[in-house]
Amino acid sequence: MEKVIIIVLAVLLAVVLFLLWKTRVALVAAMKSERMKQSFLQNINHELQVPLKMFQSLAKTIGKEDLFLSKNEKRNISEQIAYNANLIGTLVDEVMMFTGAENVGHKLLMESFSPNALCRRCLEANVHSIYHRQAVRLAFKRELSDEFFIKSDRHLVELIVSKLVINACKFTEEGEVVLGCNTTEHPDRLTIYVRDTGQGIPENRLGSIFTYFEKPDDLQDEAELDLSVCGRIAENLGGQLRHDARYQNGTRLMLILPLR
Repeated sequence: MEKVIIIVLAVLLAVVLFLLWKTRVALVAAMKSERMKQSFLQNINHELQVPLKMFQSLAKTIGKEDLFLSKNEKRNISEQIAYNANLIGTLVDEVMMFTGAENVGHKLLMESFSPNALCRRCLEANVHSIYHRQAVRLAFKRELSDEFFIKSDRHLVELIVSKLVINACKFTEEGEVVLGCNTTEHPDRLTIYVRDTGQGIPENRLGSIFTYFEKPDDLQDEAELDLSVCGRIAENLGGQLRHDARYQNGTRLMLILPLR
């Protein structure tokens, strides 16, 4: 009888220890998630202040009664408004991306679309990202037919690609930012890539730039947070984000998607 009681107590103790371990794991995950959310919101708030302050400055300039503007000054103000409006739109899209990454049950809206058309649209939408950097050129490299179509969540793919383009422009002082897509690099996959002639990613950060919710306290800048969110969205699409270690002239990031 004593042996039975000891066995029952041992089993109960094991169950209790297991439940405590599961609770601890869930608590740690929740704390990591909360820290990531705080970092994300702080980043959004920081980035949002930049275009808002620019709008305030432009409003004061335009509101002057004795204001006279040349054609070049008018064009410059127009470009600044377009650029900062695009920044705000991108931040709104980021919030949507983050929400989608958090929501495991997010229902993908699958549709057929042309990767070439999507890439061109992303470049056109972000051309103002380099308006103040005359030494940087945005370009699209056509490797697929315009009649080639893929089936995926077009909007999420476009959000990821746009963010990759914006980050590339942010860290490229001169040279070019090239966007392209092909089906030759990875068999049975579509590869959408963004390569630049910027400063590149430090080697000690390469192992964590796409890691989502792993080490939120170690995030060094908003670019890593952006890429971690994009990486999670790519996984939800059945694909992945990769860094091309073979490219030595800057940074080359690849969004690899299944062909459907």
